[in-house]
Amino acid sequence: MLSPGKALTDPLLIALVVSITSIVLAMRRSKNRRLLGIALIALLMLSVISLPIAALVLERSLYVDAPGGAPDVIVVPSGGMSGRALSGSSGARVVAAVDWWHEHPRARLVLSGADVHATGPSTRTVQLMRELAIMKGVPPARTGLELESHNTREHAIQVRALPGITPETRIGVVTSAWHLRRALQAFRRQFRHVSGRGADPIGFGQPVVNDFLPSSDSLRTSTLMLHEWIGIAWYALRR
Repeated sequence: MLSPGKALTDPLLIALVVSITSIVLAMRRSKNRRLLGIALIALLMLSVISLPIAALVLERSLYVDAPGGAPDVIVVPSGGMSGRALSGSSGARVVAAVDWWHEHPRARLVLSGADVHATGPSTRTVQLMRELAIMKGVPPARTGLELESHNTREHAIQVRALPGITPETRIGVVTSAWHLRRALQAFRRQFRHVSGRGADPIGFGQPVVNDFLPSSDSLRTSTLMLHEWIGIAWYALRR
């Protein structure tokens, strides 16, 4: 975590301070205070969701418990790449899935999803995820790939279309803790028995000064979490 001194130099924090101060000063001599007031409220809301503590609360609001029995198939949706390597999300999902598989070694481990690039779909992520699972001890014969889906909803649909899988197949879903709620929502439309595990859930620690200073990283996290809630609402409306 950044020290308080470095946090004070975050470009977003500086921009917010300058903008809010300018609007407050302008309101003293402007006749159009209503418009300036709206702009001030918008900036204050942006400041709030840019706080690390707000980003953490939004992320934790997405967490859900999904205990279950022994899955027949453990599905791991792709978490994308970071340069030429697996992203932290993809790696954490595989590690959590392998831990679950070791509890139920008769299960199949299915890595799901193709990334979409400007040049077209790429299966590189799930190929690397499969390699990591094998390196962690899952026999190659117990692994499989689903290469047609591009989003959470399609993961569930395309996994159901795989040979040997039916609506009665007991499915275990492993994804990022903040994404598990929407993943379960999608898979429960296709399967009767669905459980899940969230990879790398974050807990509340001892508050520090930085938790209450707006930062660019926290704004990105909050935006991602709000997007996730919007996705959950959209999936619910598409019943």
